[in-house]
Amino acid sequence: MENKNKYWKGLEELNNDPKFLQRKKNEFAEGIPLEEVLTENDGELTSNRRDFLKYFGFSISAVALAACNKTPVKNAIPYIVKPETITPGIPNWYASTNPSTGVSMLVKTREGRPIKVEGNPESPLFKGGVGAVDHGSILSLYDNERIQGPKSEGNDVDWNTLDGKITKALGSAKAIRIITGHVNSPSLKRAVGEFTTKYSQAKHIAYEPVSYHAITEANAQSFGKAVIPGYQFDKANVIVSFGADFLGTWISPIEFTKQWVKNRKLNADEHSKATMSRHYQFESILSLTGSNADVRIPIKPSAEGVALISLYNKVATLAGAATLSTPGGNVEFAVNMIENAAKELWANRGNSIVVSGSNNVAHQL
Repeated sequence: MENKNKYWKGLEELNNDPKFLQRKKNEFAEGIPLEEVLTENDGELTSNRRDFLKYFGFSISAVALAACNKTPVKNAIPYIVKPETITPGIPNWYASTNPSTGVSMLVKTREGRPIKVEGNPESPLFKGGVGAVDHGSILSLYDNERIQGPKSEGNDVDWNTLDGKITKALGSAKAIRIITGHVNSPSLKRAVGEFTTKYSQAKHIAYEPVSYHAITEANAQSFGKAVIPGYQFDKANVIVSFGADFLGTWISPIEFTKQWVKNRKLNADEHSKATMSRHYQFESILSLTGSNADVRIPIKPSAEGVALISLYNKVATLAGAATLSTPGGNVEFAVNMIENAAKELWANRGNSIVVSGSNNVAHQL
């Protein structure tokens, strides 16, 4: 039975819109000769095999192309004078560093366009590791919403105009503040230092959404150095963490992950050890580090200080040292785990580590 239904792509075709009719001329104007090929006569095709393949191949490609919009033309223009470092089709790799994480990276480029990020295996800290933040950083280079040039009061201006306004404002300013994130770059530190030297009324303020101030302050009070130490999880036989997600987000997770996995191999090869490190994780929210720990103990955030003092007292008792008072009660639900952790820490003194993700100076002390 002949199908009398007529299908149209949209209201434009139904109403014979002039613009649609004009665009339609750019597609296949002649009909697709399927009926004469696929009509059967006593179970045999009316055309021979060669004609069938020819028409059938044309019909499939025509149907596929007719269902799509017209493909825009993109011209590939060869280099008139080819740069020595670029060969079309062969990617170039450049060493770089992600300023937000400090991770050493290798950036893959094709004809000058960065397309992929990998870890740098020659990095002594990260040893070829790279995180999701580093992989995603390349997307910012292709963000259409990025500001294309300088702006003043919401309007586009050229650099000379903007520099003139800023220089004039700096000359009459009584207080100048430079707000940045944590600065790792020596050249940027030098530039800020030269600026504050020229403008004595200027101050540099570093702001981070996630602060590690308690660690630096605790080290300043304990050792006279306001620094974040370089932890070495690969040398620890026992690891006790209080809310520090060092495999996921804490301080330098790529570096710590490379260290942590060294003591987690039991295969009989030259890179593995005969024993595996022991990892205790006390935390209130399940983290990547907690999910990989040997023992994970859920605690309330308000109980972290008590748990820390309890662990300290257990170790001090084993060492014959003075203990601390535990304000706010005890952590009876975790007393066995704290005692086990203390015994293993004392048995592996010199080869163990305790870390805390708290931004409370008392906890870090």
